Amino acid sequence: MEYNNSTYIAHSENLKGEKQTLKEHCISVSKFMREFALSDSFADLYEFCGLIHDMGKYSDSFQKYISGQGSKTRHSIYGAILAKDMSLTEVMFPVYGHHAGLPNKPSMAGDIKAELNTNRVYYDSIYECWHNENKMHLIPPSDEAYRGLSDILQKECFVRILYSSLVDADSLDTERHFAKKKFEQRKRTALDSAILLAKLNQEFTKFIQDPEMNILPINQLRNKVRLYAVSKANLPQGFYSLTLPTGLGKTLCSINWALCHAQYHKNIRRIIIVLPFVSIIDQTAGKLKEIFCDEKNDYVLEHHSNVIYADNENKEEYNPKLLATENWDYPIIVTTNVQFFESLFSNKRSDCRKLHNIQDSVIIFDEIQTLPTGITEPTLTMLDNLQQLCRCSMLFCTATQPDFTTREGFKGINHIEPLVENPEIVFEQTRRVTYHPVNEYNEVSISELADTVIGNKQSALVVFNTKKKARTFFEEIKGGLAFKHYFHLSTSMCPEHRKSVIKEIQEVLKKKESLIVCSTQLIEAGVDMDFPSVYREIAPLESIIQSAGRCNREGKRRDDDGQEIKGDVYLFALTEVGQPSKEYNSWSQFANLLYKGKEEQLHTHDFYSYYYRELTKSFVDTDKLKITEDRRKQLYQTVADKYKIIDKKTQTLFVYKYNEDSKMLYNRIKGQDFISRQDYQLVSQYCVQVYENFAHDNKAYILPEKSGISVWHGSYDMAFGLPFAEDLKPIII
Repeated sequence: MEYNNSTYIAHSENLKGEKQTLKEHCISVSKFMREFALSDSFADLYEFCGLIHDMGKYSDSFQKYISGQGSKTRHSIYGAILAKDMSLTEVMFPVYGHHAGLPNKPSMAGDIKAELNTNRVYYDSIYECWHNENKMHLIPPSDEAYRGLSDILQKECFVRILYSSLVDADSLDTERHFAKKKFEQRKRTALDSAILLAKLNQEFTKFIQDPEMNILPINQLRNKVRLYAVSKANLPQGFYSLTLPTGLGKTLCSINWALCHAQYHKNIRRIIIVLPFVSIIDQTAGKLKEIFCDEKNDYVLEHHSNVIYADNENKEEYNPKLLATENWDYPIIVTTNVQFFESLFSNKRSDCRKLHNIQDSVIIFDEIQTLPTGITEPTLTMLDNLQQLCRCSMLFCTATQPDFTTREGFKGINHIEPLVENPEIVFEQTRRVTYHPVNEYNEVSISELADTVIGNKQSALVVFNTKKKARTFFEEIKGGLAFKHYFHLSTSMCPEHRKSVIKEIQEVLKKKESLIVCSTQLIEAGVDMDFPSVYREIAPLESIIQSAGRCNREGKRRDDDGQEIKGDVYLFALTEVGQPSKEYNSWSQFANLLYKGKEEQLHTHDFYSYYYRELTKSFVDTDKLKITEDRRKQLYQTVADKYKIIDKKTQTLFVYKYNEDSKMLYNRIKGQDFISRQDYQLVSQYCVQVYENFAHDNKAYILPEKSGISVWHGSYDMAFGLPFAEDLKPIII
């Protein structure tokens, strides 16, 4: 080695002028790693991984760089070579990728081979320096526990968890050196299930003590269902299902079971709630905060684009919740399908950093039917690997429960324990609607549909399969005198716009004023609204049933004699063409074939499971991208590129003209090379996702900022949101 300084440096001077020695950094990371280990049997392997991760910094080139005498140089490959020489493949991947990301196995092997062929002497000298400085701490680990894992997919999953632990440990120790105050302000709140259960029971007591609420049969049933689920809280950690009709309190029932389950299984450290859409998280997170959080304790972390955690610019105080979004070290986490699932399959350092904190958790998947069918099998396989490896319990919640169990031609979960007793009785007792075909499912025009809706003289939600149909219907009926209010909802509206409209609709419903709401599918899952009638365009079965869940939701409709009246759900087909996709159309027609003339089946608890089994058998390749095969080959980069919850290519547009706040935000960030994380989150409240063809056809209206944000300079309608292409007029920017 040419570099003769007796002290090897890992990190340059911090604000106090202190450098961090390489030995200190590696030992500190290894201690974190030991703390993060899955179990004692893996602890030595974790510790060793931390000890060797920066071995390449013992090179003369890196030491010259860190002292300001040379250019930046790679270092992660050398620790990976040592792991290879010791036949520790599971350590090789995390060390090699702890900055650049988990690699594909062939590319890593080729890179290591090339390095050894050209620089073997250089590597040997690095190893000698590292070994001389660390031999007191070096105990070659046994990887017997790793070799004892059941199959290659379990081992592939283990590598992901080990990688997560390494990047978090490395990040934490680096932060401790450069920003000690930030490190010290990370809040590590434990999941105290006893305290949280006491708070939740206070919420349940409110219902019991309220005579009006307690007398309602639906609330009596909610209580019965909840108590039965709790009776199963002491079962082993594994997979569970909670199949309940819409409006029966799945959210509180599931969190109640999860807390009781955590109280019984002492290893459980956190509860993670995974929801399909950002648009429905506010409702769930808001309720949990209302129950569990107070001035002294905040147990709920939201991690999604709609939440904004301010960061103190003077760096003297840090927001613990903002810090916790990096590694999920928090007792209750509310997040999205995209954030959770894509992180599981990601290979990137920032995405994967939180994965090791999923171990010893209860994970609640709400509205699980929204999981894309084309990636169902690789998703379930990964969850199965995670459950066995990390001692997790997983709960699938929905009114439309897919059949995720393993069967011929479908690799799913071997056993899923139901938490609902006699679901057929529960569904029958909560039958709150009657289904009606419009024109016996023969096609009607939008104009004819409008006449039908207006003629029935009931406030209604009308749900369409495309934005264009929803808008056309709204234009057909708006301004009429038959109803006091008319609303439109679609994903052409930015989140801030949609939230304000949803809030206004809820206020009108409370006042029991007449209204018509025209919407796309975004209203189907988790949006708490209750209409006397719902109209739904023929769609895949989950959409039919979920839309019906917005009708007579609380079962409060009564005639003059106090007898319950069922809500009305009308199913219609349109002459106007257009569907979201060919698959969507096929599944819609298949569903209609199953229930046509037998609409009573739409009320049964297992009809959707039957539909799902038949659909996946006849219409769907549940691993169409062969992701599980790529996992077997340890192609981490390839898997990350393939696995997407939303597989259509879209572009995000910032609608700066929405209101005065969005205009002020635009003026603040305009022309900046970089903007803060907080500003990015603020921008997301005014963004609309568009497909690439829309962006291409309307590129004259889209101007990129230096920060990478694409700004929409076209028009924006306060009823519809982003216009259709044919409505755009030439503008001068």
